[in-house]
Formats: sequence, C-alpha cells, structure tokens
Amino acid sequence: MKTLTTFVLFLVAFFANAQNQPLEVLMVGTSHSYGKQPVEKFDVLIDKIAAFRPDAVYGEFLSPEDYDAIKDYWNKKAMEKRFAYLNSLNYPAPANPDRFIRQTLERLRKHPNLHQDRMKLARALYLKHDVANARYQLYRLDKARPNFGPEEVAAYQAILGVPDSLYGNRSNEYHNIVFPLMDKLAIDQLGAMDSQRHDLTWQAAWDKADALFRTWEKTMEDTTLADARRYSALITRAKALGKAEKEAGLAGKETWYVNSPDGDELLNIVNFYGARRLFGTKGFPEQEIEAMLAQWQNRNDDMVRNTVERARKAGAKRVVVFAGANHRKIMVDGFRATPGVTVYELNSL
Repeated sequence: MKTLTTFVLFLVAFFANAQNQPLEVLMVGTSHSYGKQPVEKFDVLIDKIAAFRPDAVYGEFLSPEDYDAIKDYWNKKAMEKRFAYLNSLNYPAPANPDRFIRQTLERLRKHPNLHQDRMKLARALYLKHDVANARYQLYRLDKARPNFGPEEVAAYQAILGVPDSLYGNRSNEYHNIVFPLMDKLAIDQLGAMDSQRHDLTWQAAWDKADALFRTWEKTMEDTTLADARRYSALITRAKALGKAEKEAGLAGKETWYVNSPDGDELLNIVNFYGARRLFGTKGFPEQEIEAMLAQWQNRNDDMVRNTVERARKAGAKRVVVFAGANHRKIMVDGFRATPGVTVYELNSL
C-alpha cells in the first residue's frame, strides 16, 4: 500500500510540474497577404526570429482532432472540397497512414530530394486533416517543382492533382516567412494551435454588432454634435495609423509595424468598430460590441491554451507562434497571464 501511495503521489507531482514547466514564447503577428510582388524584407525578419533559437513553430491552423470535432465553421466547405478533390484522384492510400507518415518523414530527413515520396507524404497528411504539415510539404514541392523531370511532373498530377489546386497562395505569411524559417531551423513539423469552436457564435455576434453599428453611424453625420466629433477624431486617428502602416510596408517593414503598439491600435480600431473607444456615445451598441469581443476573447484564449499545452506535451522549451496581427496583442496578454510562460515580442528582440 505504501508503494502504491508513493507512486500515486509521484504521478500527481509529475503532472503538476508538467503543467507549469517553463516555456518561452516569441509571439509574431503577421499580414495574411504581402502582395504578389512583396517588398517586405523577409530575410532580415527570418534571421531575427531564427536568432531566438526556437525548438518548435506554431501556426494558425486547426489540428486534425480539432478540425474533425467541428461540424461547421467559416472554412469547412472549402476544406471538404479539397479533401474530396484529392480522393477523386483515386491514388492508393497507405495501409497504415500514421506509420507511413512517420517513416516517410524520417526518410526525407536523410534524403530530401525524394520528391515523389514527399508528394505521397503531403497527400497522406492532407487526407489525415493535418493541413498545417501538408501545406509545409507542398511548399517544399513548390520550391522544387521548376526542376521536375517528366516522371515527377506526371507523379505530381497523379498524387496531388493539377499544380496550384492545393497550393497556390504565395503571398501569405507561411510561404514567405514561416516555411522558410522552418527550413532555416531544420524544423520539419508545424504545430497547429488555432481554434474555431466558437466560430458560428462569433459570426452571429459580429453580424449583429455590424448591423447596429451601421445604423448608429448614420446618426453621426451632424458634426456639431460632441459624439460625432468624437467619432470623427477616431477616424482621423485610424487614417494616420493606416498611413504609417502603408509607409512601413513600402519600406519593407510591414511586419515590424503590425507588431508595434501603433499596429495593435490600428487593427483594434478598424476590426472591432473602435472596440470600446466609442462607449458612452449616444445609441452606440455597447452590449453587442461586448458580445462580439467576448467571442474573440474565447478564440484567442483557446489559441494560447492550445500552444502552451501542446508545446509542453511535446517537451518544447522555446517556441515561436505566428498568427494574424490582430491576434498579437490579445495573445501576448494571454501568454503573460499563463503560469510558467515567458513571452517575447518581435520588436523587443
């Protein structure tokens, strides 16, 4: 009995320690589109992040388990269409997908130019609903594709379908920052930390807030009113911040800007109808804005919790987290409030 009690106490202490094991997080907010001909100085940015020396990278993707658990969200139909497209190719599936994925990853670490193996891996990951890692493998193939011979071109179409059918966005943060960073660090797996379980409630709250805000906005046309002048001042502030963002973008420093307090302020104003800055003005839909912000908080709380729990489970000590810049400030606050977590920001490196 004494031995059993000692073992139980050991397990309790072990799991309690695991839940609070030290974790360092670098939070990076990004644009979702840098344009077809980006001027962003990606190399400088990637070198700066790589110097943090993370042992894991997390991005704004759903894990396979989270995807399967959600019946519907804003991107569900598009994803199901892609899975159906892959299945329509009728390429043979591995008998044991998990083992196949594990063994193929090991083989590609030793022989990265086995392109047909990488095609099969990308397909297996996609059909397992591990979209984060499927996209990374498709990125590697996209870089290699200009040098494919006839046999590899034919294999690509047989295994993955028409080029660009699954990987056509070369302006986003993954193609330009995240995946090149993973290559530089020799990290070949991307952790998923997104959450969409609140999405339908979020959409409903957003739609309601938007409709009421548009109605309220029409009452602000009389510039002699104090509330109208207050709203006008907020618009002027947003325009000034937007101008600064555009100038930073032209200088190749958009990512640095959206990771700054000014960037946080701009995105908070334009994405959330001023957030709470207009509370107190006559007729402003405060209750509906609060309801919308509550759903946004729910999603970001999930994203922080997913990152911390999954990083600790994987034994990671230092991780870099990428998300759309509108998530940056709220996630930084969430990480700071999490026991055992130290959070760093891009502009403080």
